[in-house]
Amino acid sequence: MREMGPDERERLFERAREHSTRQDTWAEADRLWIQVIDAYRQAVQGPGRVDRRDQQQLARALWRRGMLLSARGRAADGMAPGGEAVTLFERVNDAVAAEGGNVADPPRDEALAELITALVDLAEVAFAAGQPTTRLELVERAVAVGLLTGSPPSAGPRTREAMGTAYHNQATSLLHRAVTRPASDDSIREAALAASRACELRQGLLDPLRPLSLWELANTYGVYAQCLALIRDFDRAEMVLGLGIRLVELLGPAGEQPALKLRVAAEMVVREKATSQGSAGPRRWEWRRR
Repeated sequence: MREMGPDERERLFERAREHSTRQDTWAEADRLWIQVIDAYRQAVQGPGRVDRRDQQQLARALWRRGMLLSARGRAADGMAPGGEAVTLFERVNDAVAAEGGNVADPPRDEALAELITALVDLAEVAFAAGQPTTRLELVERAVAVGLLTGSPPSAGPRTREAMGTAYHNQATSLLHRAVTRPASDDSIREAALAASRACELRQGLLDPLRPLSLWELANTYGVYAQCLALIRDFDRAEMVLGLGIRLVELLGPAGEQPALKLRVAAEMVVREKATSQGSAGPRRWEWRRR
C-alpha cells in the first residue's frame, strides 16, 4: 500500500467512521478501517519522531474496528484490535502525563479518558465473546487507571464521564457475577458501591441540554436499584427508582432502555420484599405514566 499524506489519512478515517454509523454499510466500514489502520501503521513506523496525532489515530482506528467487529457478531475477532488499541492509548497517556500539567488540562483529560474508554469497551467485547471474567478484569483495570491518575472530582470532564461509565460497567459486571453465582454476596455489595459511585459522577455531569447525560444517569439508577434490591435496602431502592422514573419521563421514547432496567429493578424490589417477609409481599411498584 502506498504511503498516504496526513490529510488523506484523515479523510479516510472520517469515511470509515461515517460508514460505521449505519448498519447497512458496516461491511464497507470494516474494509475501510483495515485501510485506515494500514495507513497509520506506515505513518508511525516511518523514520524520525512519531507524531502523536498519528499514534492516537491508529489507536482510535483499532478501537473502532474492534467495536465494529463485535457489533457484527465477531466479538472474538475484535479482541485483538481492541487490545492493541489499549496498548497504544497507554503509550499516549504515559507520554502526555510525562509532560506534566494538571490532570484536568485538555491534553491529559483526553488521553486518560480515551484509555479508560478503550478498556471499558474492550471489556464489553470480551463479554460478547463469552469471557465474563475477562470483562470484569478489564473494567476493574479501567477504574484503577482512573484512580491512580487522580481522584475523579479533580479530573477533567471527559475523564469523569469515562469513569462514570467504568463504574457503571463494573457494577453491571459484578451484578452479573452475583446473580450467576448465588453464593457471592460480596459481589452484590461491591456492585452496589460501584453503582453508587457511577451515580455520583453522573449526577455531577447532568445537563438538561444534553439528553445523553439524563439517559446515562437513568440507566445507572436502574442498575443501582437492582443492587439495592438484592442487598434488601428497600427504602433506598425505591428512592432511586423514583429518581430514575422522573428522568425517563423527561426522556420520553428515548428512555426506553433505562426504563426497562428500572422495571426490572422494581420487580426485584417486590420479589425480594416478599421473600424477606415470607408472604405474598406488598402491592407491585406503581409505574407512573403520563
